[in-house]
Amino acid sequence: MRLKKSLGLVLAALIAVGGSLMAFAAPEATTSKTVAAKIAPVHINTATLAQLETLPGIGPKLAQEIIKHRPYKNAQELQSKVKGIGPAHWKQIAPYVLFK
Repeated sequence: MRLKKSLGLVLAALIAVGGSLMAFAAPEATTSKTVAAKIAPVHINTATLAQLETLPGIGPKLAQEIIKHRPYKNAQELQSKVKGIGPAHWKQIAPYVLFK
């Protein structure tokens, strides 16, 4: 009973001073949309090693392989030239890769 009364007083005080209950809300979970918003598109034929490494699942070794086998006309050519970028990996990076 005391807890309900205390909670009621806290809520009333927040409302009285124009406060918000958002301070008590759980933080938003990271979604693929918020992650996608943080990755800039990369021109596969001109990107630097560092820019390529911003792509999901691309580390220094794979980035170097991408640079080594340039240029690429399309996704099929990229996948056939670079070992380690197959259909599943392409699906992860496709939204961020530009060819022209």
